[in-house]
Amino acid sequence: MNRFAALLSLTLVAGALAPVPAVIADDFAYGPDTCRTGYVWREAQPLDHVCVLPSSRTRAAQENRVALSRIDPAGAYGPFTCISGFVWREAFPGDAVCVIPPRRSAVARENAEAALHRTRG
Repeated sequence: MNRFAALLSLTLVAGALAPVPAVIADDFAYGPDTCRTGYVWREAQPLDHVCVLPSSRTRAAQENRVALSRIDPAGAYGPFTCISGFVWREAFPGDAVCVIPPRRSAVARENAEAALHRTRG
């Protein structure tokens, strides 16, 4: 039984019929990774639960789709060397998707601010 169901059960057992506040229900929707209203998981990889604006998630998906076109497999850093003008995104450890430098900075900022965009930061 999740924490919300347990809280609801305790409320009903105690005889209180007052509804559980919506903010409590939202806090438990996806556990500690629940995003605040207006934010979604970035999903640069399946377990990337950093809460970002929807436009950033869309951009991460687009970056993933074109990832192979931005690498130089014969480059100095091996098969994941970025072509000129691109750097590794670094959304998570091992993320070698190539993006423009301002995007990597934006992703680093999203990671640093992650707790601010969760309901239970």
